[in-house]
Amino acid sequence: MLNFFKSDRLAKAYQAIIANDKEQLLKQLNKIKPNEVDLPVSDSTASLVEICISQQQPKLLSLVLEHGATPSGTTSDNIPYAMFALKQEQSLSLLTALLTAGNNEDRDTLLKHCLEHSSEAQRMLHISLLLQHGATINDALLIQALELGERPLIHFLINSGAELSQLPQEIEASDETLSYAKQCLEDLRIRKMFL
Repeated sequence: MLNFFKSDRLAKAYQAIIANDKEQLLKQLNKIKPNEVDLPVSDSTASLVEICISQQQPKLLSLVLEHGATPSGTTSDNIPYAMFALKQEQSLSLLTALLTAGNNEDRDTLLKHCLEHSSEAQRMLHISLLLQHGATINDALLIQALELGERPLIHFLINSGAELSQLPQEIEASDETLSYAKQCLEDLRIRKMFL
């Protein structure tokens, strides 16, 4: 089956990403017209942004974005870029590149997906990054953390502004986890009294 490239420059940029060749990519990006940079490389090959994300290349992604690619778009499977980045091994670096370039996906939705898709070791880093870019912590996020039972995450969320105004009856968290969260809230309340 023939693979019709939209342009020779896009094809060469694609090959540079696959080869992790920064110099070659930069050379090709300088030749790509601004109205071409977001195009799919071919009828069966995704855009340069999607290729960078799927190839786990955050530095090359930053280059593509700096050359005018849109940081808020969807993959060929119609998955928003930031959501797609969250599912990758290099998710933190990829998400950082997208957010720094102005990605405008809903931050609160991304927070929720961080808890579902990020590894335990990466969750707080992802949440912290999203908070820096305008996300807000709410009770629903804290309840998700309580159900996961991760004490460091619970502590982090409470100290980042989560308030446990009311627990739903059907929450699936251990008594120890709930007791820990209440203690964190009380400790925070006492600290605020002395500020």
